[in-house]
Amino acid sequence: MAYLNRFLRYFISIGLMGLFLYWAFEDIEPRSLWDAIAGISPFWLVLLVLTMLVTVPLRAWRWRVLLRPFASDVTLWDASIALAIMYAANVVVPRSGEAVRALSLNWSRGTKISSVLATVVVERTLDMIGLIVLIGMSLLILPGPIEAEYPWMEPLTLWGLVGCILFLAVLIVVSRHRERTIGVVEKILGPISTRLCGIVCRLLESFVQGLASLTTPSAYVEIIASSILLNAGYVVIIYESYLAFGFLQPPHALGISSALVVMAISSIGVVIPTPGGVGTYHFFFGESLHVLFEIPMATAMACATVVHAVATLTYLSVGGPAFFLQRARHSRKISNERPPGK
Repeated sequence: MAYLNRFLRYFISIGLMGLFLYWAFEDIEPRSLWDAIAGISPFWLVLLVLTMLVTVPLRAWRWRVLLRPFASDVTLWDASIALAIMYAANVVVPRSGEAVRALSLNWSRGTKISSVLATVVVERTLDMIGLIVLIGMSLLILPGPIEAEYPWMEPLTLWGLVGCILFLAVLIVVSRHRERTIGVVEKILGPISTRLCGIVCRLLESFVQGLASLTTPSAYVEIIASSILLNAGYVVIIYESYLAFGFLQPPHALGISSALVVMAISSIGVVIPTPGGVGTYHFFFGESLHVLFEIPMATAMACATVVHAVATLTYLSVGGPAFFLQRARHSRKISNERPPGK
């Protein structure tokens, strides 16, 4: 049954990818798409790669703040490698990277997977709050056009912000009242099954350990600073793609504010579970460039394709080898620790 559920989820993910790819490219001639891409200078591609690589340690910095209370030995390098592996895994199987990055830290530093997963939950909630803030800023920059083209965006943003704040508040309460939370679980599950109660309580205790940073006010400054720099890095990536395609020149004359808008809207495509954001990212990126800033559709989709392809190849090139190298090292470590003759 579990295998069937995984297969169905992956099948749906592939179906969504195909559907959004069709919507994104249905009226575009391959020749016009290639002509737009072929004119890019390799310099801009290299700059895009470098900027994308810079965003990895920025995210790792924020993640380390969440890890610090229970895994202070995790270095910026450890966290960066785990994140690169996460990005690579998400290209193959949507959302698999979250578990894989927890496994990576378990291999490299022996951290508890359940505790690390708690930080992943917090970090993804912070990502959603950041996305909602960026969409809110976009609505201030282009209120009329965005409301006309995406009438669902404003109410969805408001409800999403409320939901994220409430969820984060629940996590903070659980973290501050760990013993009471575990006590409630024991009262509920204890009469049903002592064994099940013990397993759940141990997992919950380990999970709550990963929420410890939420009770440390000094950590909030680093979390906010790293989140601002991280999202600024993503906006810079879009801005650099504008430079590559000449969007800063007349008649388009796009600027950093339009890069923020496109970055926010295209990030919606990343939330939808397709392999590596294929199709969904292209659709929201290209569509927003076309309908909001009057970039020709073929050129807009060429820009989306380049940004996505560069990101995918960069993360696969770094994260893929890192995963196999780390797994090989972990296997050797396990073999060396095994008693002779066993």
